[in-house]
Amino acid sequence: MEPLELSTLTAEPLQTVGMMFYFSPQATAEGEKAGLDVVGLYAGGRGGVLGNITPTEVDEIFYFFNPGMIAGAIEGARSKASIEDTVAAHVAAAKAYARDSLGDVDDATLNAFSDAVEALVATLPSGQWPIYDGYRALPVPSNPAERAYHWAIVVRELRGGVHTDVVKAHNLSPLAACQLDRGGAFYGLHGYSDDDKVEETPEIKALRGAVEDDTSRKMAELFETLGDDQRIALANGAIAMNSAITGA
Repeated sequence: MEPLELSTLTAEPLQTVGMMFYFSPQATAEGEKAGLDVVGLYAGGRGGVLGNITPTEVDEIFYFFNPGMIAGAIEGARSKASIEDTVAAHVAAAKAYARDSLGDVDDATLNAFSDAVEALVATLPSGQWPIYDGYRALPVPSNPAERAYHWAIVVRELRGGVHTDVVKAHNLSPLAACQLDRGGAFYGLHGYSDDDKVEETPEIKALRGAVEDDTSRKMAELFETLGDDQRIALANGAIAMNSAITGA
């Protein structure tokens, strides 16, 4: 399997798999234990892996949200629970979601996926993609489903970091990037309204397409360090997890 094929093939599955636990029943349950709703657990947990930085700094790293939205959610979460407890609840939700969702995926597929991602991250630098670094630094579970889900989140955040770099390099605004992503599927969730929308000209649509293509090419460059068997294992794991979760 060629690196670009792997990059393109796994982009959507890993985007979906890695985010599905955010507002799941498992997240609701773990959030309640920590005194948080699912929004607070999402912001405080995903933001919490960045460490003890200010809400404004977290807001800036969560690049594609309406400025101030994440900072406000972080402040709310920190008023109710410590960063450590929030991250622990966030991780517990991911583990519970993995156990409940990936039972039909055989352990061999999950373990081969995890082994491939571990080989990948061993070749990557730190200090370039903050959210990726935060999740990468978390303890890796030993349970096959939990372990594979952990690494799915890590690869999702890796592509997110690469994508952020590409959006900035192309001088595309985060608002426009979000609006033109997946038909605006996350536009409202990221705090934007109809009044914020940019005109969707042919030029800006072409730019957004170029950004996606460039993101895939840069991810492919990272995948070049893997052998063919490892790339196939990564692809098979991503597809199997996505199928188990979405039925697709």
